[in-house]
Amino acid sequence: MDGKVRHFGVSNFNPSQVELVQAACSQRLMIDQLQFSIMHTGMVDQGIHVNMNDDRSIDHDGGILNYARLHNMTIQAWSPFQYGYFDGTFINNDQFPKLNAELQKLADQYGVSKNAIAIAWILRHPAHIQVMLGTMTPAHIADSAAGADIELTKQEWYNVYFAAGNDLP
Repeated sequence: MDGKVRHFGVSNFNPSQVELVQAACSQRLMIDQLQFSIMHTGMVDQGIHVNMNDDRSIDHDGGILNYARLHNMTIQAWSPFQYGYFDGTFINNDQFPKLNAELQKLADQYGVSKNAIAIAWILRHPAHIQVMLGTMTPAHIADSAAGADIELTKQEWYNVYFAAGNDLP
């Protein structure tokens, strides 16, 4: 080992895929980059809808959220403002009026942007998810990063979750 790589990770792997790679790699896998945002909540939904028969109860990712927590693997959330897979952003999108109204209410309350609230929502999850921001504009990064200084209450977190069309069984 030349020491050129300090940490190893994967992207979009489920637990069994992580285990397969880990079996062939002496370095511990420390990161799994996964799509996660207010409008991409499958990892959370499946845990809330345990033992239910609705679509949200379907485990699409092999329980990677719990696996990562149990194995001290950091989840890095890519596309934190995305809805669908590559459909666009939900921020200021007319298709999501209830969500944007809730984001704006909290943005006004905390003196930040809706982007910052979307980031704060991800960071509030107890799995200590990291956010991957991609942009060509330094101002956009600073605007979104302001969410790291906001700690939403549990009720605010759920209000955003519900405003995005999610529910509790």
